Amino acid sequence: MNTSGDWIEIKIQADSLLLEELSPYFFRIGCQGIDEHSHSFTLYFPGKIWDDAKKSELVTILEQKNIMSDKISYHSLKDENWNENWKESFKTFRLGENIVVKPDWEVYKAQEHETVVSIAPKMAFGTGHHETTKLILMQLEQIIKPRISVLDAGTGSAILAIYCALMGAHRITAFDIDPVAVENAAENAMLNNVTGKLQLKCCTLQEIVKEAYDLIVANINRNVLLEMAPALNVYVKPGTVLLLSGLLRADRAAIQETYAKEGWQMDSSAELGEWLLLKMIRS
Repeated sequence: MNTSGDWIEIKIQADSLLLEELSPYFFRIGCQGIDEHSHSFTLYFPGKIWDDAKKSELVTILEQKNIMSDKISYHSLKDENWNENWKESFKTFRLGENIVVKPDWEVYKAQEHETVVSIAPKMAFGTGHHETTKLILMQLEQIIKPRISVLDAGTGSAILAIYCALMGAHRITAFDIDPVAVENAAENAMLNNVTGKLQLKCCTLQEIVKEAYDLIVANINRNVLLEMAPALNVYVKPGTVLLLSGLLRADRAAIQETYAKEGWQMDSSAELGEWLLLKMIRS
């Protein structure tokens, strides 16, 4: 069931209260955005990953909540149409004590204590709305310090790297394997006047120059984070802080065990809904 559309829009007639429970499973199978309405919700999947197997996975999740096929409709969207749909739901919002995230088309007058991150949501690469991004941003607000070095793995929109740059981090490397994400990241860096403070790369972790960082952030998913654990060893030093997100609460044991074998010690964790963040320190 491949489609020529850039995005697959899936409209589901069901109580949106189910999203708190189901959204982690939607994102795990590749969903990149969700619009919530009072008696329905809409999922967005990249057309390049959508096929019969992906549809079957989604249907299985929905059927477990008695949401049958007559309540589900599928539509093909081009990027520009997806962007217009996304704009309707992306509004300026606050995180933590002093972080404000806003779309590039809105005007916001920052208070003296606030740090404002502007995002152009050309694709669903991290607007700050998702719980996993919120978890890391709220952690960064507590731990980021001027002049520390940062490695942002799977940067997406670069929202995390941009916040670090705005807070004074001095050596920031942000990479992603998706060239469209890196293009969006570059645009967002320009919007926030931090282009010269970020080194953006379209590559894998192994292609990053091997040097140690003070802080590593990775908001990806369980399987990638498990595979990444040994490869991170050449980018750390004693005291390096690691923030891992993109995880469900059920992923905690597997991630902790794998990273403990590589020399990481658990420091703390945080949760939002079903999502989990782990903070670790290199011994």
